[in-house]
Amino acid sequence: MNKRKQNNRYSLFLHIIHKNNSMKFRICILMIIFGVVLGSCNKGKSFRQYKKEEREAIDALFAKEDFKVIYSYPANGVFGEKEFLKLDNECYLNVIDSGNGNRAIKGKTIVLMRCSYIGIAASDTMKHSIFPNSYAPLEFLYGNIDEAKYRASVYGDGSGFYYLSPGVESALEYVGDNATVRMIIPFDNGQFSNYPNGIGSTYQSDRKIPMYLDRIRFVFDEY
Repeated sequence: MNKRKQNNRYSLFLHIIHKNNSMKFRICILMIIFGVVLGSCNKGKSFRQYKKEEREAIDALFAKEDFKVIYSYPANGVFGEKEFLKLDNECYLNVIDSGNGNRAIKGKTIVLMRCSYIGIAASDTMKHSIFPNSYAPLEFLYGNIDEAKYRASVYGDGSGFYYLSPGVESALEYVGDNATVRMIIPFDNGQFSNYPNGIGSTYQSDRKIPMYLDRIRFVFDEY
């Protein structure tokens, strides 16, 4: 075998090795990328990420509707149409009608509630209302909303699953019988809050989204 043929075969051998190594390198890179993507999918979003998205959704609603945050209840008791009081539990409350002056008593007052909902989260654009007579009003004992929320979840009360929450109940600290309000309710106001079951409804806890109830009406009955 002459020297020229030896050189040609050696060059071909190096080419084959280089080609195989290049392919292995590409496969390794693809496997790494796939592993990273798969790991990210399995990991899911953190609580902080969900809260960030919630904050963005609420801010977008305020910007779109030109809502304004206030931090104390109006001295004359009258809210501007676009004024929302920020409550200690991180909910926002706008009072349309404060009612007839009769206030709910914890453990004694049965509350019948109707509401309408507009989804504001990127993952939830649902609109729904339980004002039509085809829906029964939601019912809970004031001061015992967690039990009503739990019961609605266990026994499959769809409307209760969506709307019963400590956040909704907190409006009754400010308004009375026959009141009409609007509320923005976060799915939780902190993992270490005073609300171990979350400030929002079961639906909100499952989806980790805020809720905008653009109309809520409360009617009282005696226990």
